[in-house]
Amino acid sequence: MHPQAAKALLRVDLKKRRDSLSNAERNLAAEKVFSRVTQMPAWQKAKTVCLYSSFQGELPTPVLIQEALRAGKKVALPRVAADNVSCTLHLIEDTGSLVVSDLGISEPGPQLPAIDPSAVDLFLVPGIGFDRAGHRLGHGAGFYDRLLAANHNKAFRLGYAYDFQILPAIPSELHDVPVDAIATPSEIITAGQ
Repeated sequence: MHPQAAKALLRVDLKKRRDSLSNAERNLAAEKVFSRVTQMPAWQKAKTVCLYSSFQGELPTPVLIQEALRAGKKVALPRVAADNVSCTLHLIEDTGSLVVSDLGISEPGPQLPAIDPSAVDLFLVPGIGFDRAGHRLGHGAGFYDRLLAANHNKAFRLGYAYDFQILPAIPSELHDVPVDAIATPSEIITAGQ
């Protein structure tokens, strides 16, 4: 099966499973993964982090955003461009400056200062699925592959997922940028180990 067709089937199955979780289950999972992420040396030493606003059934990110701000880190979030093909990163000082996009995602308002992806020390990377080699199944638009490529491998790339989103293998293509590790409620997976 072609990698794109295999990815499409995986997306449908994993989204159904993710979207079936209750808010209580999502919040409990976020509580469990919070201490794992914040105790990681890569998180602790990062001065500038790129996080994202979780939406739909994604593992919640608000507590990590608040912790990064509280810890005095520079916090960047992606903003999808009007063309819906690319995104830019913008620094936030609080979550009150977020606006809801046409896609239903809370993102920085256009007036907030932009930051180059190469200035980021740690990317929290969303995904519909990951494997232990660090391959990621995204939503298919390629936003994060382009963002991570623009960072020139300077940042630590941390996948963020529920335990059931860890798969034996994810079909990968040349343009796919792998993550260095994946944080789940039950473990930190170092890619390739």
